[in-house]
Amino acid sequence: MHKIELSKRMKMNADLIPEGCALADIGCDHGYVCIELARKNWCRKIIAMDVNKGPLAIAEKNICQAKLQDKIMCRISDGLQELEMGEVNTILVAGMGGMLISRILQAKPDVVAGLDTLVLQAQSDWRTLRETIWKLGFSIETECVCEEAGKYYLAIRAMRGKEDVPYTEEECTYGRLLPKQKNELYRQYLSQEFQKREKVIVSLQKHETEEAEKRRVELLSEQNAIRWILKQYYGG
Repeated sequence: MHKIELSKRMKMNADLIPEGCALADIGCDHGYVCIELARKNWCRKIIAMDVNKGPLAIAEKNICQAKLQDKIMCRISDGLQELEMGEVNTILVAGMGGMLISRILQAKPDVVAGLDTLVLQAQSDWRTLRETIWKLGFSIETECVCEEAGKYYLAIRAMRGKEDVPYTEEECTYGRLLPKQKNELYRQYLSQEFQKREKVIVSLQKHETEEAEKRRVELLSEQNAIRWILKQYYGG
């Protein structure tokens, strides 16, 4: 098997995995992140898990071709269901919506109670996910962003322990660490999110319903929060 070149998104996720951890990759797809970590001997244990047999079969094939079957276990699992408490201390859940990731975490409280680190890369619903992380007793240590083919991806690493200062509603939605870092990619991401909302607001003007007006007000509030972050941390 030729050397795998991780996408920017996958590399961002891999770079957040703590060295020496026991890792379960939930929704491992074709196993590329697990293979990269195993090649570097980064983790003392790796379990590649997926709910679908097809992708997991491809992951197993890729792992065998890389001659890493002694370093990576493959397991069919719906979320964390087939993990035992204490079997790993770190999980990676990437490429899913924030609401789905939240449900996965909440479905196995005994397993989550034995974790030290969560590495999460959600495609949406960050507010829900950040609230879930806080409720489960984790604090966000690192926030990252990358851009690939015109799309922006966010990822976080959360460690066991409560936040010293609770997140505000805006911080739950848009994060606390990236704005304070004045990360340029994050500024671009926020600008894109602002424009997305603007397009929806314009389209909603064609519908004179109570539901449309309620959604328009919500989007305007979100735009105000984005505008505040851009002004507060980026000067405009």
